[in-house]
Amino acid sequence: MRQYAVEAEDIVKTFGGIRALTGVSFVVRQGEIYGLIGPNGAGKTTALRILATLIRPTSGSANVFSFDIERNASEVRKIISYLP
Repeated sequence: MRQYAVEAEDIVKTFGGIRALTGVSFVVRQGEIYGLIGPNGAGKTTALRILATLIRPTSGSANVFSFDIERNASEVRKIISYLP
């Protein structure tokens, strides 16, 4: 089994009636440099805040080095840094 640095599957985030993310999925392999690019308002910061366990996704799932971002948020926080 291959361990990914990040696995995001079908992440959705809504704020009230506004959908900030719609079904975002991607993987980042260990040692890989990965960039999220897109126009303002595309959801880049929202996706990173979810992965950093600062906000919860409305639906979908994500793992950081096999730690579930919701069930193992404290473990994820021990191994990542986030500086917006």
